Amino acid sequence: MNRLNLRHHLLLLTLLPSMLIAIALVTYFTMSGIRTLEGELRTKGMATVRYLAPISEYGIISGQIESLHGLAQATVQESGVKAAIIVNQKGRAIAVSGRVSLANEILRKSLSEPTLVAENDRWMAFGAPVRRSLNETDALFEPATPAEKGAAPEVIGHVFVEFDKNELAGRQRDLLNRGLLIVLFGLILLAILAIAMADNMAKPVMRLVRAVREMSSGHLDSRVPAISSGEIGVLEQGFNEMAQHMEEAHQSLQARIEEATAQLAFQARHDALTGLLNRREFENRLEKALISVQAGGDECALLFIDLDRFKPVNDACGHLAGDELLRQISQLFEGRLREEDTLARLGGDEFGIILANCSAARARQVAEDICGLAAAYRFIWQDKVFAIGASIGLTALNRRVRNITEVLAAGDAACYRAKESGRNQVVEQEALNTQDRRQEPNGWASRIATALSENRLHVDAIPLSPLQNDLLSGHFVELTAHLHEPGQAPISLSALMDAAERYDLAPAIDQHFVTTAIDALAQAKRLNKKLHCLVPLSGASLGKREIIDGISRGLASHKISGDGPILIFSEDVSTHQTSQAIEFSRQVRALGCHIGLNDFGGGLSSFSHLRSIGPSCVKLSRSLTRDLGGNRASTALLRAIQEITADQDIYSIAEGIDQRSSIDQLKSLGINYAQGNAVAPSEPFEVWLEGAVLRA
Repeated sequence: MNRLNLRHHLLLLTLLPSMLIAIALVTYFTMSGIRTLEGELRTKGMATVRYLAPISEYGIISGQIESLHGLAQATVQESGVKAAIIVNQKGRAIAVSGRVSLANEILRKSLSEPTLVAENDRWMAFGAPVRRSLNETDALFEPATPAEKGAAPEVIGHVFVEFDKNELAGRQRDLLNRGLLIVLFGLILLAILAIAMADNMAKPVMRLVRAVREMSSGHLDSRVPAISSGEIGVLEQGFNEMAQHMEEAHQSLQARIEEATAQLAFQARHDALTGLLNRREFENRLEKALISVQAGGDECALLFIDLDRFKPVNDACGHLAGDELLRQISQLFEGRLREEDTLARLGGDEFGIILANCSAARARQVAEDICGLAAAYRFIWQDKVFAIGASIGLTALNRRVRNITEVLAAGDAACYRAKESGRNQVVEQEALNTQDRRQEPNGWASRIATALSENRLHVDAIPLSPLQNDLLSGHFVELTAHLHEPGQAPISLSALMDAAERYDLAPAIDQHFVTTAIDALAQAKRLNKKLHCLVPLSGASLGKREIIDGISRGLASHKISGDGPILIFSEDVSTHQTSQAIEFSRQVRALGCHIGLNDFGGGLSSFSHLRSIGPSCVKLSRSLTRDLGGNRASTALLRAIQEITADQDIYSIAEGIDQRSSIDQLKSLGINYAQGNAVAPSEPFEVWLEGAVLRA
């Protein structure tokens, strides 16, 4: 039953009750007809023997056998009569006609009235007594006298009539067949009517079912003809409206999905800040360009660009300014390139350019032009102006190049050679295979590690001069360094730290500073000299437990207090590594050492660091002291910083002071310390320590 559809259910509900009722009615009337036929046969049999008995009286009394035989034969001629027998008073048959089936016992049986004497499935027999009349009057016209009524007539014989049931059975079969034909004809008419009604009722529903299935399979444009009336018509109209809303919603959702997919695809290939291609898409296009070159296409070139002096912009003005600088410089580079060229931001302040169908000489010219654009560009943020540059590594893509790893490595190495050679210039280098590149002696990782192991990292001293009274007693100096390699120009600490942070070697340089400072403090203590050292640290060291352990071991091994070293790191580091900076400061103060902040005052969150970090001194940002006296806003900000730091017993330090006239202005503002050429030039730390501290 569960597998039947609506049409089948309707047919069952229509046909089954009607068929049962029709069968029951026909059966009832057929059986009634059969019983009526049997009753008619019995009535006919009774009437026949009642008729035959009186007219047989005279023949029996007079002994006219021939007349009795005539009566018997005449009776057999009647329809359905099988046999007729007339017997005398002794039970002996005196007239017989037809095929007799009655037994002798029944023929000799005395009957008092007409009755059915025998019956089986083929025939039935009726019998009646033949009585002697008591008078000669006609029973129809002359009534009997009272005496005659009381007398019992004498039975002088019997008549028997047998009826054949074949005719009755035939009539019964005819009746039954007619009944069955009526039922069949009625059921056919009823089935036709039921099918028409079921189809009329099921078709709208089936149309709805098909439309629902089509919608479930994704055909949201499916509709049903709204041609029905009543509740079905309401359902059809409602379904069409619902389907219309679903199709509109699907189209809207599909449009949003396509838009989101396109946006995700764009974001997957582009840099979110500048809108340029990202490194992944750049490498894909570089791979295609290399395949084209190896297949016989025109040569291409790769430009690997690293911006110069980008970090001071971030340090002085924050990352919002750095982001804006990257956006502007991206537009500047794009304006110089052709449509077929590819410009991408590879990360940080690094950019990559694929010059399509470009010879090496032409690529060199384009790189020089970009280098000149970067050098002439000035970035303005609020009241500050910054000059930047671009160090560019140039590598040609030719058939000798095997994969993009060689190209990228060569471009990266050429870019760093440009930085080492003085920045803002173009250096060209041929792509090397991986093995040759790893053996290259000018790699930063090997150079820094070699410099530390061979003591070629020279530590310099930048003395600090007190500008106020009641300051720290003894000598105050800041440590810096430069890398000196035979036959090459010295590399400054800022350039060195940029490379060291790339190769995770900055903590090793920081540890070198810590060790140098503690050794100097130990030497000063042995001579009872008071010395304070500003020790610069990179952001990478704030999360390194090794730095804290190194300070603790150094202080314990030399048995000196921790008030001599002042570990100083950039305010920008504390902004982006706040939790690490706070935890590092807590651990340093637990050792008795002090904390300092570099480039203080250049960001918007400077004053919040005074409470969270708790420094003992701050080095003021050069953006505040560069225009000392010429910029009223900078002067007012310096005065406010000095008042806040003095209120919290924090020493302020002005760096890069090269004019003697600035000393008096700093004193008037209350700045505590100054450093720069106007105070004392930098010199090797060992020389300064020997002359200014140990021999003084």
